Amino acid sequence: MPRQFRNSSKRKTRVRACALVVSLTCPFVYAADPGQVVVPYVQYTYLHDDNLLRLSSPEAAEAALGTSKLSDNVQSKVGGIRIDRMISRQHILVDASATKNTFDFFKQFDNDARDLKADWAWVLGERFSGNVGYVYSRSLTPFQNLRVFVPNIRTMDTKYASAAWQLHPDWTVRAQASQFGLAYDLSSQQANNFTQNLAEVGLDYTARSGSVAGVQARRTVGNYPFDTVVGASTLNNSFTQEDYKAKIVWLYSGETKLQFLGGLTRRERNSAASGNGYRGFNARLIGEWQATGKTGFKANLWREIGGVNDVDANFALTTGVNLAAAYLPTAKLRVDGLIDHERRNYNGASIITGITPSNRRDTYDKASLSLTYAPTNSLSLVLAVYREKLQSNITNFSYLSNGISLTSRYEF
Repeated sequence: MPRQFRNSSKRKTRVRACALVVSLTCPFVYAADPGQVVVPYVQYTYLHDDNLLRLSSPEAAEAALGTSKLSDNVQSKVGGIRIDRMISRQHILVDASATKNTFDFFKQFDNDARDLKADWAWVLGERFSGNVGYVYSRSLTPFQNLRVFVPNIRTMDTKYASAAWQLHPDWTVRAQASQFGLAYDLSSQQANNFTQNLAEVGLDYTARSGSVAGVQARRTVGNYPFDTVVGASTLNNSFTQEDYKAKIVWLYSGETKLQFLGGLTRRERNSAASGNGYRGFNARLIGEWQATGKTGFKANLWREIGGVNDVDANFALTTGVNLAAAYLPTAKLRVDGLIDHERRNYNGASIITGITPSNRRDTYDKASLSLTYAPTNSLSLVLAVYREKLQSNITNFSYLSNGISLTSRYEF
């Protein structure tokens, strides 16, 4: 088959796959005008949660805050602007917003958040392409992450760059690099500040059907500039991690897609006092099925280690499954459902007296249902309910939370 027709077939298949991904992962994607470059927007969310601080009981709330109250209402008012511009074949996207969050009862946690996303999808000639971008977020630390019951603002920023070189219509070399930073304003949480540098290279083979098979190697260096002091001892969670994985993207049909990424992961801690490292098989399998023009499903299974910004451990091995469904009964109405189940096995620094032992085990479950109504291209309304549960073998870490929220968004 001539090269130009093979590439055209691949592009069509990729477009169908991308449409499927967007359908399943985005509750609503609307614009006042599809061709509009600059889109200002406002958004308002009213949330009620019956266990906002993720505490195990009213008694735990009394001990931590002097009140047995667990529930609260939160209002979030957002103002932002999105810039989406094509310059020749270059795609520029910028989204900046400011949010004011206010609590009805726990007013000490009132805060102002800031978010910025900027991305340049570049193209050079016929064979080179990639992305350069920056992501910034400043917000209140989620209560389930760190059990700190005073205002604790965290700042996260990511700088990234990627490039792909099409050596041949079927073969592509990829490379990417990124730097992630996390910092807390609260002085008692400074030991959890860290930076993470990532570098990755890969090689992909693209078949005539659009399916992809490849390999990739990644090196991650995590640095914690401050030690944690525990009694007379110190603990530092800096690490080096290497991943060697195989990659498969199988386009079984125009409606069905399977993705697999898995292989060997090895993490070594720089400090001997931080305990042993990790070496094992990590993988993620994603299946997507567009059953009809109005109904789509997505399943996500994984076994991975992830960093944990906690004094207890600097990583946890997680195994989980995520099931999502989307139904569009009309052009203006959408229903989304999600079920999430995850088991977390922590590898703690048990040799340090006073640190949670390495046998910590958590089970996390969440179910949510949302209804999105878009009466116009500019206006969308989202009603969502959820139930979140964490069970842990560590006293007072378990919690149960139920919530409901109403979000309205208008794009000018």
